[in-house]
Amino acid sequence: MKKNIIASTVLAGLLLSTTSLFANSTGGMSSRVAKAKVEETRSKDAFEAKEDINEFATQAHKDDIDRLKKVVNKVALQHKNALKKAPKEIADALNQSIFALRALHDNKTKNAEQALQKATKLFDAALKQNPKLALVPVADETQVYDFTGDAKLLKHILKTIQDLLKDNDTQTARAMLTPLQDEMQMKTEYLPMGIYPIATKTALKELKNAKPENAFKTLATALNSIVVQIVTIPIPLITAQGLAAEASEMDKSHKKEATKLLAQAKDELDKAVLFGYAKKHTSDYKMLQKDIKNIQTEINGKNKVEKLYKKIANDFDSLFTKHAKDVTNKKH
Repeated sequence: MKKNIIASTVLAGLLLSTTSLFANSTGGMSSRVAKAKVEETRSKDAFEAKEDINEFATQAHKDDIDRLKKVVNKVALQHKNALKKAPKEIADALNQSIFALRALHDNKTKNAEQALQKATKLFDAALKQNPKLALVPVADETQVYDFTGDAKLLKHILKTIQDLLKDNDTQTARAMLTPLQDEMQMKTEYLPMGIYPIATKTALKELKNAKPENAFKTLATALNSIVVQIVTIPIPLITAQGLAAEASEMDKSHKKEATKLLAQAKDELDKAVLFGYAKKHTSDYKMLQKDIKNIQTEINGKNKVEKLYKKIANDFDSLFTKHAKDVTNKKH
């Protein structure tokens, strides 16, 4: 598994300053593949050879790497564009409150008071313009966890883990299980406008009452009220969609190529199931697998497959929408 942050907005200090990057799959992504200590009787050498990141890199085709970059960047961009941009007043007010917190830490109470006065005015202006403001997005980050391997390799790893657990070798099993992720995690931080502006005013009052320690605690607590939402999108699902789309664009003279792409798409969906991403939407994944099977059957026949490709595209979109609604909420 390789992890890579492809887009981030840093909250403290560099608020709303976004950096996008995508290191190539064999160089910039840091490997967190755990190398398990498997007994000799469990074909240790053979298994570790498959787990070795260099072995994975030699097996990965360039077109597969390029496809991954393309589809992942596409989904990340769609997510970013879907977020409502925070009003400038709120972004500036949040920056001022963070500045005040730092000033209080450095015992610069005068600077902190000035910053909180500015923050209060900015929050008031934003709420006056839109009193219904609730959760306002102030930071976002997309992380990619890429598992390089097919469904067959994943089955082998899972079987080995099961065997280890049967022998109560839990620690080795855990080390092997930890890197089994193949997903995009899109994390968005929201400022609760029903809480944060009030905390800013409270901190300002405490400063005026010569209680800088209380003001510091109030601001620190307010920062912890920031709501973090995480949407997880399985990479095998994204990749399968891209493969099916590529196949749909090929004419009848490229039946072999289209058939190969569809087989790869099916393998990706199998991986999604093995990773456990299909648990909440089992029927939808089964529908996509059925769609691919129907296209594979018809692609070599006389019947047209345009309608089938249109159906699978709609089914992919429907499943993506459902995954996007599976939000995990966390404290900042």
